[in-house]
Amino acid sequence: MKRAKMIAAASTAPKTVMPSIQWLRAIAAMMVILHHANYHTNALRQHLGEAATELLGFSSWWFGIHIFFLVSGFIMIHVTRNFGEPGAWRQFLARRLVRVIPLYWLVTTITVIGLILAPQSFDITTDKVSYVLKSYAFIPVLRSAGDPRPIVGQGWTLNYEMFFYAAFALATLAPRRVGVGAISALFVVLVFLGRNLDFSTPIPFTWTDGLLLEFLFGVYIGLAFEKGRRLPAWAGALSIAAGTILVILNFQGPTFITSGIPAALIVCGLVLGPSLRETAATRWLTHLGDASYSLYLTHTFVLRPFEKWWQSVIGDHAPPWIFLVTATLIAVAVGLLTYRLLERPMTRYLQNRLAARSGRSLNAVLGRAALAMPRLSWQRLNAPHYPPQLPPSV
Repeated sequence: MKRAKMIAAASTAPKTVMPSIQWLRAIAAMMVILHHANYHTNALRQHLGEAATELLGFSSWWFGIHIFFLVSGFIMIHVTRNFGEPGAWRQFLARRLVRVIPLYWLVTTITVIGLILAPQSFDITTDKVSYVLKSYAFIPVLRSAGDPRPIVGQGWTLNYEMFFYAAFALATLAPRRVGVGAISALFVVLVFLGRNLDFSTPIPFTWTDGLLLEFLFGVYIGLAFEKGRRLPAWAGALSIAAGTILVILNFQGPTFITSGIPAALIVCGLVLGPSLRETAATRWLTHLGDASYSLYLTHTFVLRPFEKWWQSVIGDHAPPWIFLVTATLIAVAVGLLTYRLLERPMTRYLQNRLAARSGRSLNAVLGRAALAMPRLSWQRLNAPHYPPQLPPSV
């Protein structure tokens, strides 16, 4: 009876969310959607004999993926408190796989069905069976020469994410300070070793790419947050402005420097700056942040067929910018529905099963997390945050 009361109390414990993290997720997801929506809008312009343009004159909408990588590192260090404990690595991986795999495998299966029904729609020059299996297993693979994407194009970022999860799980075998130092040294060495590799070697290229350092940027921002390091309002605003200016200037060089550092400045400004409050006017950003994984995985399923339909039905009867706005809104709506009807129910069910196997109710797990981390929501923050520049035809 006493245990039941404790679980009930934990389940009703207030669970607040850190708005800056959710807003960063929402912004990152919307940037990726706008990047692809503008790509398809330019394809429509080309079909109409018009010149391609950049949305609002900004060429770096793909930048959202770098925010995703940093947010991922931040959250992984913040929600993992059992470094060095027996079974910590298994608990970490189980939570991550339950969170990442179901929806990704679902959209991958839908895409495989499309490959079977319309193989001419896919430019796959490698062995298709091996290619599909590696896509399911998050193993970097070439679709064709110079195109290191799995069958769900935007899933290439998850190959980086999964490698980060595997390395982070190994880091939990040691005490926290040692584990963080080990994964930091490992990633620096891997990036140094892989500096001359290219897409022709997809596995070593991915597992030694400089983008791995962006996860570390997020980890160390998370450590600074835990230690109470904060920026005054003026410094936070300056950090965000500096990061944004660097993105607009679009310097050339290693991606983890030209994009990772601006992303780190933006994340620092929002996360380490004064605490943000969620209001009725900003709640929609939090909802988009909750659904960012669904938004990321599903938007291309909307944009490409919608462009084909628009070309055949609307044609030149409406300006392309109307297509861009309409396609973006539909993609967001589909992503939100996917989150509510598929992702969230699947995740809750599997989390309940996982908690039951460990002898604890999910409410107890969530309650303890909420009590230990009052500024964070476990369900919202224990989610993948999806992140080099997306190939325009993803």
